[in-house]
Amino acid sequence: MKKVFIVIACATLLSACQSSKLENSYKSATVEAISFQTETMFKISCEKFDTYYADKWRSKTITDKASFDTLNTLLLALKKTDNAYEPDVRVKLLLTNTGGSIDTVCLDDKITHYKNASYETSVELANFVQK
Repeated sequence: MKKVFIVIACATLLSACQSSKLENSYKSATVEAISFQTETMFKISCEKFDTYYADKWRSKTITDKASFDTLNTLLLALKKTDNAYEPDVRVKLLLTNTGGSIDTVCLDDKITHYKNASYETSVELANFVQK
């Protein structure tokens, strides 16, 4: 009886975690991007992106559901890396949640920094943010 209870509890927790992970709560996303081929003499951090590229970036705002679904799918599919490498930022995403908070995603062509973790930048995500 005790084993059955533990199995049911674990299954419930697992399904709750999976369903909350797939939830898309964004109401808009702003993509600020320069070309991945842009060369600099030093590494550009996420915090300095706005300073160094203030007049050079392309900016677009995404508000349609289809684009949000694509972006959410691409972000969820990223492979986490244990490398503490910080990207030499060429793209900054500002994801505005329905509650008003903003999540920042910074990336270069190799690494994506999102929610205090590093991920391998997928070709699909790189193409999505550059178009």
